[in-house]
Amino acid sequence: MTKYTTIKTFEKDFPHQIWKIVADPVNQHIAIELRDTESTRAALYVIDFEGKELLQHKQLDEKEWTLEAVQHNTLILKRVGDVRPVKEGILFLDFQGNTRALWQEYIWVDTYRDMVKVRHRSFQSGFEEYIDTQTLQKTSTAPREMEYCSAIKMPIPFTAPLPPYLKDLALSDVPAVSRAGERILWSYHTQANEHYQLNLSVADSSKLLDTICLLTDMPKMIPQPYFQIENQIFLMSYNKQEIVSYLV
Repeated sequence: MTKYTTIKTFEKDFPHQIWKIVADPVNQHIAIELRDTESTRAALYVIDFEGKELLQHKQLDEKEWTLEAVQHNTLILKRVGDVRPVKEGILFLDFQGNTRALWQEYIWVDTYRDMVKVRHRSFQSGFEEYIDTQTLQKTSTAPREMEYCSAIKMPIPFTAPLPPYLKDLALSDVPAVSRAGERILWSYHTQANEHYQLNLSVADSSKLLDTICLLTDMPKMIPQPYFQIENQIFLMSYNKQEIVSYLV
């Protein structure tokens, strides 16, 4: 019988710390916002699920713009401010960094699959409008179906008794668990000297299939180990300047 193996699909380095990550599971795109610690301006990258760069270091002129979503080969950004969390301004960029559309007087309200809910700055509440992220058409009529992009999963803490194949491990924290089809994914920290490492164990309903070390030599444990889309997981390095992905 062939041994099950967890496969690393890519490892990507960035010049500054990762500030935000959003994903389009339908088109298999990941958009990353970096922040320069000196200028605090954002730089945008887009990669696919195999690590290929589709947009590299698109630097924004104004530091108030931040990444909200990626859909239909389009980056969706909103403007944020010091006085209130969200100021007026919705910006759509294509994967060449060009402006597809700009709504200066509209405030971001929410993001759904294929659309963004916005409100004109003249109104404090109500009077929402909807922008189609593919056609860029704006309408005041709410679509019949409005669904969130729910394909992204996060592992959840597991507080019940551990299965037998994990009981002998010297865990430093409560493990987190998620599923990928019939496989169960366990992520947990162990200690090596005065540092920690993040591990991933893949199991079926009765036995351990594979265990790998995801991150090593960390001064502290990280609270959120990875996010998952179907059978692929994505995680940041401890210094937040690298993304690593595995097929599980």
